[in-house]
Amino acid sequence: MERHIGLWKEEHGEKSTVAELIIDGNHIEFYNRDAQGINGCAFVGSDNDHRYKVFTNGLAEFGKYRTLNNVACYKTIYVLQQNCDFKKGLEIEGINSASFIIPELIDWLAVRTVDWGTNEQNEMIAIETKFPNIILKESNPKIEIYFETRSSLYNPDIDDRIAFEIRNQPRVRIIYDEPSNVGKLHSDIKGIMQFFGLMIGHITDVLDIRLDIQDQNLKSWLYINEDFSYNLRTITSTDTPRTKLKKVEENIKKYFENWYDFYFDDKFELIRRMYFESNKRKDIYAHDILVQYVRILEGYHLRITDDEKVASTLDKDIKNMIFTDEGKELFTPIFQKAGWTFTSKHAKSVASWISSGFLMKTTLSKRLELLDAEYFNIIIKNADEIAKLEKIPIPNEVEIPKDFNYYQRIADTRNYYSHYKADAKNVLNFTQICNTINVLKALLIMILYTHMGMSKNDARKIIIWDDELHFQTMSLREEGELPDIE
Repeated sequence: MERHIGLWKEEHGEKSTVAELIIDGNHIEFYNRDAQGINGCAFVGSDNDHRYKVFTNGLAEFGKYRTLNNVACYKTIYVLQQNCDFKKGLEIEGINSASFIIPELIDWLAVRTVDWGTNEQNEMIAIETKFPNIILKESNPKIEIYFETRSSLYNPDIDDRIAFEIRNQPRVRIIYDEPSNVGKLHSDIKGIMQFFGLMIGHITDVLDIRLDIQDQNLKSWLYINEDFSYNLRTITSTDTPRTKLKKVEENIKKYFENWYDFYFDDKFELIRRMYFESNKRKDIYAHDILVQYVRILEGYHLRITDDEKVASTLDKDIKNMIFTDEGKELFTPIFQKAGWTFTSKHAKSVASWISSGFLMKTTLSKRLELLDAEYFNIIIKNADEIAKLEKIPIPNEVEIPKDFNYYQRIADTRNYYSHYKADAKNVLNFTQICNTINVLKALLIMILYTHMGMSKNDARKIIIWDDELHFQTMSLREEGELPDIE
């Protein structure tokens, strides 16, 4: 964690006040004794070593790391660090390229980038291993993994007479065809983090973001105040990466380019975003996660079937039909029976009811069943195990209820917690909910893998050995199937 206390002033002002900037990974807090910048504004200051520009958007609640008193807390969006003059304004533009560190990337690469060795005189030496760049995307923008070598030669904290350090750090680099802005960079970083979150199984922070800005000789460092983490709530010390480069190297460029297109596809933006929101660091009640996953699956099925699009055209077609001669003859008596006059407003209401009925013809439980059939029936293959959890503790002899409809139980549970139903009949208990979360999560991950361009069977082969989900996915293993031994 970094803490910078010094004199700061609002970018367009002259008055300097004491302020405190705290940076902990991708968590940023900024406190200033000048509480006048309620709307979006930027503060420029220094801790005598480095100069910072803090981009804020109004006031925020106090965080947990503050040490100054009599201050206001500002909602921080970005922090820019550089040793040259800052451009005025709330935009960061002219970005030619950027690079950053993902701490978990080295686990996924599964390589040693440095090693020990000896020379001809049998003296110990440090060795840097050379690796080619790994291209994830060819252009617009170009995205790659490269390896940056650094030594302690000019590090004042290390006495190079008695010690020496060498680092060969994998970094992700984004190179834009045309100068870009911080909003596009922010979005690209988020898409990259989500991709590696799925491939590795968990992700923490984006670190050491360096910017190459047009017409600026010195580099800038960018800090983003956003939780980029994925799946840290359930990780254990024994968890291993879900995939490794060696296993997917042949297709990694295809997988990433497909993911990049999917990430920017407005059709699926909401469901993708809500899945990753559900898997950040923050604690969430189990039933809320279940509700969110079921909503995502329902929304996904609506999109791939285009049912909502069809319903929207039906609405207009039915209204037009009502106003034909045959329609008027058919609907006028019905309107009169309801005490309505034959008007455009009432015709529109009737058309809306009919088109809504079209959407409701496929129930939530049926949508789950249809999706399940596309992905090896992972839900129904877990039904018996979930049914056994009906009574806790589990009795010695468990009789599985013959009328246990798992799809309907999931739908009823979603409706109970989502719509605050009064009747708790058919609602899954807490233990069943926790296990069902993993079943639905495995289904969602397989769906997301297929949008990378994986075959469904390749997605299955990954998910069946997942450390977190293997109890729910082992039913998808084929007879005699064993994990790849590296």
